[in-house]
Amino acid sequence: MQNTSATTTLLHNLLKNQHAITDALSKLADWVEEGENQDRIAVARSVRESVQSVHDSRRIIGQCISELMSG
Repeated sequence: MQNTSATTTLLHNLLKNQHAITDALSKLADWVEEGENQDRIAVARSVRESVQSVHDSRRIIGQCISELMSG
C-alpha cells in the first residue's frame, strides 16, 4: 500500500469509526442487559463478544496508521 495522505486519512477514519462502533455496541449490551427480556444476558454476552472482536483489531489498525504516517 502506498503511503499517501488519502491512505493515512482513510485508515485514521476507519479507526475512529471502529471506536464508535465499539462504544455503541457496549451501550447496546448494557441496555439489553438492563431490560426485561428473558434472553437479555445471552444477547448481551453475544454483543460483548462482537465488541471484543472489534477491540482486538484496534491495535493492528493503529500500528498500520503509525507506520503509514512515519513512512
